[in-house]
Amino acid sequence: MDNKSKEPFGFNEVTTGELIDSPKFQKNTLLESLNSPEMVKLREDLADAHQKSIEASVGWYHMLSAEDKYKAVEAFCYIICKAEREGTSHRGLMSVLGVYPEAFFIEGLMDIHNSLYVEYQEQDSRNWKDVDTLKEILKETTSETGT
Repeated sequence: MDNKSKEPFGFNEVTTGELIDSPKFQKNTLLESLNSPEMVKLREDLADAHQKSIEASVGWYHMLSAEDKYKAVEAFCYIICKAEREGTSHRGLMSVLGVYPEAFFIEGLMDIHNSLYVEYQEQDSRNWKDVDTLKEILKETTSETGT
């Protein structure tokens, strides 16, 4: 077997039928292709669409009645805190909220998850320390009374 038999047949790996040496595949590096005018435009379009989605969501929320806002906030707080208290992942939190995978790029949800995860982990460790302290007090108390 020579090296030629191990080389591809001259087609790209996604089998579009285009030759690897066609101008489309002549980018030297991944960085160059990511910074191409097309990719820059695509990133700008995605950022604009994301910002418009956020603005529409906030606008929708402000259009709710006071009672509906209260219900929405109460429900979100309960669902999120319960899931985080139980030690869910970011993906698990989205699933509990019923928005996985659509909500994957909601940055605020990841921030909430990270903050609550840290808080509940610290609470859990504080609770275990309190339990250990209570056990020590109980041992001291039982040894003093002789029971």
